[in-house]
Formats: sequence, structure tokens, C-alpha cells
Amino acid sequence: MVAAWKLKEIEKLTKRISNSKVVGLVDINGIPSRQFQLMRKKLAGKAEVRVSRINLIKRSFENAEIKGLDSHIRGSIGLVLTDLDPFKLNKILKENRISSPAKGGNKAPKDIVVPAGETSLPAGPIIGDIQKAGIKAQIKAGKISITEDSLVVKEGERISPELAMILTRLGIEPMEIGLKLNAAYEDGLIYTPDVLAIDEKQVMTDLQTAYVNALNLALNLGVYNQETIGYLLIDASRKALNLAVNAEIFNKETIKLLLSKAYGDMLSLASKVPDAVGEDLKAAASSSQAEEKTKEEKEKKTEKEEKSSEEDAASGLASLFG
Repeated sequence: MVAAWKLKEIEKLTKRISNSKVVGLVDINGIPSRQFQLMRKKLAGKAEVRVSRINLIKRSFENAEIKGLDSHIRGSIGLVLTDLDPFKLNKILKENRISSPAKGGNKAPKDIVVPAGETSLPAGPIIGDIQKAGIKAQIKAGKISITEDSLVVKEGERISPELAMILTRLGIEPMEIGLKLNAAYEDGLIYTPDVLAIDEKQVMTDLQTAYVNALNLALNLGVYNQETIGYLLIDASRKALNLAVNAEIFNKETIKLLLSKAYGDMLSLASKVPDAVGEDLKAAASSSQAEEKTKEEKEKKTEKEEKSSEEDAASGLASLFG
């Protein structure tokens, strides 16, 4: 006969599983109890982590009609219940890794440096062990003090049991541990870690590349939409201007370009004819440019005077009816 507490546990798990958008399995093997409880607290409000017997979890999956997820139960596992999608769940699990003391034989995840400064350790024989580990230390005011930053192990190297003990006594926790997702279930689909491991920077780069390629294709095909219209109008304007200049059509948009082109042609011609003639051509061009500039200045002055006259007339009318 099944124990009453087991039936009650299955009922609770089934209800929670049925009411959760996503159900996941996490590997909790080797995670100390203190760190595990800290992880649960950090995930509060985002995901609930429950630990139960494997046979009870499997029975709850059957009751909630969760198929296939039980095949991802390996070793010590925890049940994760959340309304986050599997990708966000995997991301927050990675972001909520916490520090942990080192154990003898662990590989250093990065260079481990013991920083200079006072410690809480009282003077005693341990200072010899600290110095033997390559850490420069001395006694100050009855306590052990580290005199300078000391690199004790490089990334990838093994941490000796003696060094692990010293680091723990110094309050240094160089290891990182976290809940590793075995699999997640959502709407009949099972997501494994290889699918959920997304490089966000690479995804953004790929999206930007795809956008540029799609925009170039649309522009080359002459597809009009809100993304392409600005570029297409600019291109059409440029081509129209080039056509007008090559056809020597005179208007306010082409006149400066045509004059510049004529001036360039004149300089090219002047370099190929006798010096006297060339100088005459240059002088004529300079005179023409000066006349054009004077004409522009006169036009601007006339426009300014006309505007001033209009303003005076308006002021006079206002005084009559004021």
C-alpha cells in the first residue's frame, strides 16, 4: 500500500506541474545545502525549485500528462516550475550561479589571487601554511595580514587540498556552482541544453546581417516599402540629377554643377594650349565666376530689400487699423 504522504506529495506536484507553463529538470548533484538554498532564494518570484523522490516525480508527470521529460532524469535532480519560456529559464539559471569554497582537486575556473589586506585570522601556526602556499603574510596587531596580492593558482590548474583549506579559512570562494538544466518541457515540446544555449551577441549580429542583406535585395529589386522608400528616392534623385547634368539641362539644381564642369573643362583645355591663350581663358573664367557671384549677391540684396519693404507696408497698415 502506498504511504499517505507519498500520495499527498504526488497530488501537490501534479497540481503545480499542471499550473506551470514550463517544467524543467535541473542537476543538483554536488551542490552543498547552503548554496542550494541561496539559489532557491535568488530564483524566488521567477522559478520554483522542488526536490522530491524520482519515482514520485515520474508519477506526477504521468498524472499531468507530461510525456518524454522523465527520460532526462539522471542522478540527483530537482524540479523547476516557472512561467518563463525555456530560453529565459536557462538564461536566469546561468546568471544565478553563486560562489563556493574550493575542494582539493578542483580546477581553478580563473586565476586565483589572494588580495592584500588584513584577515580575521588570529596569529598562530597557520601563518606558516599560508606562507608555504606562496602567500606573503605577517602578523599585525595580533592578526594575520596579507602584505601584497598573491597569485596562488592559475586558471585551469588543480587546487591542492592544502591550498583549498587556506582559501576557505581566508573566506575566498573561487568556485562557481549553479543549477544546470537537463531539459525543459513546454506545450508538448522538450528543449535540451544544446538548443537553449544561445549566444545573444551572435544572434544580434546574425539578425543585423540578415536585415542588411534583405534591404539590399529589396533595393536591387525596386521593392517599395517603409524601409526602402527613403533610399530609393535618394537614388532616384541622384540619377535624375546626373541625367540632367549630362543632358545639359539648366535649372537651379544643375546650374552650379554645370558651371563647375565647364570650369574644369576650361582648365583642362588651358593646359593644352599656348600659355598666353591659356591665361586669357583662365582670366575669362575668373571674370565669369566673379560676375556670377556679384549677380547672386545682387539677387540676395534685392530679395532682402523687397522683404523689408513688405514688412514696412504691413506695419503701416497695422497702424491705420490699430
